Amino acid sequence: MTPPTTLVDNGAAVAAAPTSTLRDGHPSGDSKHVWAEMTATLSAELGGSVPPGLVAEIVQAVLDESRQAAQARAAEITMLEARLRLERLIHARVSR
Repeated sequence: MTPPTTLVDNGAAVAAAPTSTLRDGHPSGDSKHVWAEMTATLSAELGGSVPPGLVAEIVQAVLDESRQAAQARAAEITMLEARLRLERLIHARVSR
């Protein structure tokens, strides 16, 4: 698992503070709670160097993109399974 990262003034990525309020392996089902927690954590780690509104926008964009990517992967997996079942059906018909 990749450790959480945050940005520093020079733009380099570094490991997040061990006091991060995010709990690895325990994502909340409530997306607003996750968004608020991530926004607060990143704002605190950045020490106010980025306006809170910008942090919130970026967190929301990343969460949205993540959800869209997960949905796309799920659709691909479903399509593959449907294709396999159809191929088995065709093969069974040909074998009769």
